[in-house]
Amino acid sequence: MNRRHLVAVAALLLTACPPLPIPRDVPYHHADADLTVTRIVHGSLILELGGTRILVDPWLYSGFFIRQREPLAFRPSTLPSARAVLLTHGHGEHFDDRALGLLAERIPEAVAPAALADRLRRLGFHQVVALDWWERTTIDGVTVTAVPARHAEPENGYVLESDRVRVYAAGDTRPFAGMAEIATAFPRLDVALLPIGGQRLFGVRREMGPEEAAVAAATLGAARIVPIGYGRGGGLPLFWYPRDPVASFQAAAAAVGVEPEQVIVLDTGESWHYYR
Repeated sequence: MNRRHLVAVAALLLTACPPLPIPRDVPYHHADADLTVTRIVHGSLILELGGTRILVDPWLYSGFFIRQREPLAFRPSTLPSARAVLLTHGHGEHFDDRALGLLAERIPEAVAPAALADRLRRLGFHQVVALDWWERTTIDGVTVTAVPARHAEPENGYVLESDRVRVYAAGDTRPFAGMAEIATAFPRLDVALLPIGGQRLFGVRREMGPEEAAVAAATLGAARIVPIGYGRGGGLPLFWYPRDPVASFQAAAAAVGVEPEQVIVLDTGESWHYYR
């Protein structure tokens, strides 16, 4: 490779890896709500159901190419304690080895697809619950059921149920016909957490975009929808993301009959409290 090619590659790498946004370092505010949803970044969440706090896909460290493009809400030192960690699949912005290794020191349990169980044990989790689709476990009174998902690698969606609320966390799934089966198995969902990032690789859809997420919202019939999964960037020119996924989702949701007040858009570090 000659010098001209090296300069071109270096320029491409610099373009693909813009500076990370400055973290927010916001405090976490506990509430007595039936459900609290807090966005950490991208599809990384804190869910609190009746006092049981669960971290979903905690992504605290950006990679070299796949990077956070919105401010991270919590660092490992400021992240609140939790009863368990819930993992949907093994992609780096959902399965952050470095963060999970630190969290294993203070969080007793991890729930994940079976393919990730050994990785979690090696990271230090002593109690690892491996779930296949339609299997369930209980975490301090919250029932967690793994449900089907379609993605580039094995993935679980999850439905979390307390005695008051029912929440669907979709992970990074693509649209698939089995979404109707989830709606049938879990009618009267209070909240659906749906990815709207719309990532494409070489033009091939790898996850739901805003329009597909709107159709999924109508299919599921949840009382509220929280869009997630739109805070990732990078990946060189191989990957494509919609320019304004939140606005596109709001418009598409309205077009399929979802009322504007049903859509809850959360900034990183922002919490939404739901009382049933």
